[in-house]
Amino acid sequence: MSEYTPQVNLVSRTGAGVVGGVAGGLFLALALQITSHIKPYAQLVGEVEASTAWVMVLMVAGAAGGLFGAFVGKFIRGQIIPAVGVGLVWGMITWLVLAMLILPLFGDGSVFGIKDAGGIVILGVYVVFGVITSIVYAIAGPRRRHYYRRRREVGFVMAMPSIRRRRRRRADEDLVEELED
Repeated sequence: MSEYTPQVNLVSRTGAGVVGGVAGGLFLALALQITSHIKPYAQLVGEVEASTAWVMVLMVAGAAGGLFGAFVGKFIRGQIIPAVGVGLVWGMITWLVLAMLILPLFGDGSVFGIKDAGGIVILGVYVVFGVITSIVYAIAGPRRRHYYRRRREVGFVMAMPSIRRRRRRRADEDLVEELED
């Protein structure tokens, strides 16, 4: 028997990634609000209000989650532990791209300034964002079912016939005993 796992299409992975990204974005917005590092998100659209920053964090997190589902989601097969590992890496990449590159460009312009970006605490916040995104994706994402097929059903031609054992039924055993007597 061969095992076949069908691919899940890009739209399903992206949609599940957006759901995971928004779930992680709720944590991200709350943590950035507590640490008072949420203003750069409002500055993306030229505002300074906290409500605008929350909306922008959720939009950016949803977009980051969509990218996560599209490009990385095919490696997560619904298991939590591998999803945590992938989420750790995704959180670091998100921190590098967002907090160290994109947000400073719209703010004061000091790209890759770790002191301006909040340091290691904000890195930890983004890593937890990545972990939450990947766990929600693993739980709520598209499922991959395993289909078991014999080679003949898939279309392979076998050179040798398969060997099958036939189960002997009780009636066959009784018949053999009668013939022996």
